[in-house]
Amino acid sequence: MKFSGLSLLLVSLSWLAVPALAASLSPDAAKKELGHRLFYDADLSLDGSMSCATCHEQRHAFSDGNPTHPGVTDEQGIRNVPSLANVGAFQSLTWIDQHVTSLEKQFFIPLSGHHPVEMGMTDMAELSRRLSGNSCYHALFATAFPGKASVMDAEHVSQAIAAFERILVSNKALWDQPGHKETVEQQRGERLFFGKAKCSSCHEPPLFMDQAFHVLSSSQSSPVRTPSLRNVEVTAPYLHDGSAPTLVAAIQAHPDADILSRAEIESISAFLRLLTDRTFLSRQDIALPAEQCPVRIMP
Repeated sequence: MKFSGLSLLLVSLSWLAVPALAASLSPDAAKKELGHRLFYDADLSLDGSMSCATCHEQRHAFSDGNPTHPGVTDEQGIRNVPSLANVGAFQSLTWIDQHVTSLEKQFFIPLSGHHPVEMGMTDMAELSRRLSGNSCYHALFATAFPGKASVMDAEHVSQAIAAFERILVSNKALWDQPGHKETVEQQRGERLFFGKAKCSSCHEPPLFMDQAFHVLSSSQSSPVRTPSLRNVEVTAPYLHDGSAPTLVAAIQAHPDADILSRAEIESISAFLRLLTDRTFLSRQDIALPAEQCPVRIMP
């Protein structure tokens, strides 16, 4: 991670004072914590300007808030950055490619992919060199992958980040709470969502997605994966290309939306706001990690 000079001094001093309890992380916990720190580390990109969190911001449920996001070469992205909420339960992991089913393999698409360039890190020896210069990473890698001599490489980075991504679980929205209260409009929208509008045929609980690929319009060149509607209130803009700025526009883009009035579409939008998990958007265990290393740094 990149810190200021004063922060580096403070971090160095804090490592000397890490309590003995910090050294007791299990390999599984260390792997998740390692992935947590790597997720926010811009050194994983070619020029040190982009981390995974650059495009996947917690306040947007680990999506972006822009139609698409340019990479380190300023080449504009092609597809909207999807939310990572509950990504560990997804059967496929990109908008288009139905065969990317492993978080560990998906990691290499933004890391070193060319179409388009995102993080631009194609020199895996350079990645290992950067990681090797971080004492905290040495300790975390050793704890996360015990008994392995050389693990500070892209393969083990992908395993650690995947472990972190699997804890990005969002299931505490208002809609999830027994006995929650809804406005009259939200009640109307819920009836429409599960009834007349047939939204739930593709966006079925609990993930509010069907894990399938669909074509929404004749102008769409290939099927795209149904996105989860969890936290959809904070993940605008919408659709695979980010072309729908609002929930109303996203609903109107669906081929059967012409059976709905504008008022009905707005009621569905009101219902979808019940799927916002405020706890997920503010959890400290998945936010920008503390500078202090969570494990003992051995001399």
